[in-house]
Amino acid sequence: MSRLIVLALISFGASLAAVLLRKLNYRNFVTSGWSIPGHLNREDFGFLNEPWLVVIFSSDSCETCKPVVAESMKLSSLGIAIQEIALETNKDLHEKYDIDAVPMLLLVDKFGVVRSSHLGPVNFDEVKKSIETFIFKTQEPY
Repeated sequence: MSRLIVLALISFGASLAAVLLRKLNYRNFVTSGWSIPGHLNREDFGFLNEPWLVVIFSSDSCETCKPVVAESMKLSSLGIAIQEIALETNKDLHEKYDIDAVPMLLLVDKFGVVRSSHLGPVNFDEVKKSIETFIFKTQEPY
């Protein structure tokens, strides 16, 4: 009988510890809350023959998106293809890539790998510098 009591106490203690650890883990877990795709199928977008593509996911109702889109178009001076994907006209792509926040600017290489991402209002001097650094770094011979 005493073995049964000990076993019940150990089981209760283990269950209590598991519940407490689970609650502590949830409180300390940090997440951004926004999903950023790591890969895009280049066939879903224009400019298939271009080595670099900047994709801007936006929405017509987003006031923050307008300056981001306007400034992004200036990146074409770097020889980069630019494509805006507005929610109202391309809802299928927003859903396919699970875009849940705009504006989202993505630098995508020729294989569809997202090499750089910027979410929300951005400092465009920093974005341009980041993209230039990345593009010119990858053009160097190995």
